[in-house]
Amino acid sequence: MAPTRGGIENLVMRVQTAFLESPMLSLTLPEAQRQFGVDEVTCAAVLGALVDARVLIERGGAYRRHLPRAAALAA
Repeated sequence: MAPTRGGIENLVMRVQTAFLESPMLSLTLPEAQRQFGVDEVTCAAVLGALVDARVLIERGGAYRRHLPRAAALAA
């Protein structure tokens, strides 16, 4: 069964919230799949969308919260 639009929107919000609430959170794709209970294709699409939206960055196979340089320096 294909995910519904509402299900995808809910998943995007869950993933985004997890990274915003835990700024040091770093997850690989398999770890994110387990944490959020979704298949690889769906998880990769959601993480990719959040990277495109500059909420997350992907480095070395791990996804982390994107902190713009100015915000990181002010913290």
